[in-house]
Amino acid sequence: MKIIDISMELNEKTIVWVDDNQPKLMPLARIPEAPVNFTWLDFGAHAGTHIDAPYYLFNDKWKSDEVPFDILIGESQVIDLTDVDNIIEVNDLKKHNITSDRVLLKTKNSYDVMEKYNPTHVALSIEAAKFLRDLGIKLIGFDYQSFERNGNTEVHRIFMEQNIIALDNLRLKDALERTYKLICLPIKVTGIDAAPSRAILIEE
Repeated sequence: MKIIDISMELNEKTIVWVDDNQPKLMPLARIPEAPVNFTWLDFGAHAGTHIDAPYYLFNDKWKSDEVPFDILIGESQVIDLTDVDNIIEVNDLKKHNITSDRVLLKTKNSYDVMEKYNPTHVALSIEAAKFLRDLGIKLIGFDYQSFERNGNTEVHRIFMEQNIIALDNLRLKDALERTYKLICLPIKVTGIDAAPSRAILIEE
């Protein structure tokens, strides 16, 4: 069994959306001056690897703690789209035999050193999002802060109106195009739109 950690490191250097504050990991106590090491965390719910719950855009849909585990755990298919330089279109997706209802899109974003936010990161077209929706997927993973550029939410809306869960900011460099078992465990923060998550792939 091989385990691949596809989560982004979350620290004060983590690249976040341009309007968000940088994460802060504040050392409130440190040995030997204190009897313990204690750190205060301060960051947005969409920092690092995280799930976007449909509540992000729809008040009457799942919040982050309400997303069923049977969506977040199970067979998942990595699709290698590293040949795409700009926008993922329907024809790019049709080159691959997508059979799983959990799909992780591996792009050149996974090779970004992430020293600053890239406004021209590989993104997903509206038509490609509709194509994936119509395949009946229940989870879509992507290797950047968003499927979209410039703060747009049209692609998110296509997914979220169907309760399709978005798993953002993946690091898929070490994952091959194949089927794995995905385990994604969001922090059980209640009543909000997103949750930082640890995500791994298991090759059995």
